[in-house]
Amino acid sequence: MSLCRELAAILERELSLGNSLGQAPHRAGWPHAALHQDFKSDLSQLPPAVQHGHCNDPHYGWYEQLYCREHHHLLVAGTPKSDRR
Repeated sequence: MSLCRELAAILERELSLGNSLGQAPHRAGWPHAALHQDFKSDLSQLPPAVQHGHCNDPHYGWYEQLYCREHHHLLVAGTPKSDRR
């Protein structure tokens, strides 16, 4: 299973910047992958279909997310932070 090209490009950039894969792309309800650290990339110039958001809910287990509205794929990063909302 692989992520859509929009998120796959960001994933490759994250790995080249030293972020590490916590969970390889797979399908568990929706196609997604997880990075150990918060995003290191400049997210100010995302593809039009990709939306950046935060999910600081320990239930989900990540802090940031990139969602592709066109392909319904998700790339998440980091872990919830008690000092962030």
